[in-house]
Amino acid sequence: MNSSNSLTPILVKATSLASILFWTLLIPEGLDIEIYFFIIPCIIPIAIVCSLTIVITIMPFFWLEIENSTTDAIFKKYFPYYSIIVFSLCSYFIIASNFANVVCVFFITAFFTLIQSWVWICKIPADIQKKNTTPESIRYDEI
Repeated sequence: MNSSNSLTPILVKATSLASILFWTLLIPEGLDIEIYFFIIPCIIPIAIVCSLTIVITIMPFFWLEIENSTTDAIFKKYFPYYSIIVFSLCSYFIIASNFANVVCVFFITAFFTLIQSWVWICKIPADIQKKNTTPESIRYDEI
């Protein structure tokens, strides 16, 4: 299955996305110049949190699913429910924190990173996608 074989690049992309989003949303708030020295060292905790969250919340859908299932089928089956639950949890914690700036930034970053990670995990490589869209493989009864 595509998901387990390419987990490391997905975790690197997710960590990069989370770091960029987090600091992009946090820096315009008029923080002191001293905070800029924490940007690079904070990549390590962001990577740990991001990786654990993806492995604990997304990957079980792929590991526990039947071997015959494709990533596309798993995505269509579980992603809508997952996104609703994650959105609800993030919204709850943002509201419960009384819209504290750092909490809002953290959960907004977490939400968008998790949703994008689903897309990266389920993405079909271009060479395989090209093989599957040849005229012989198109089913006209689905059109």
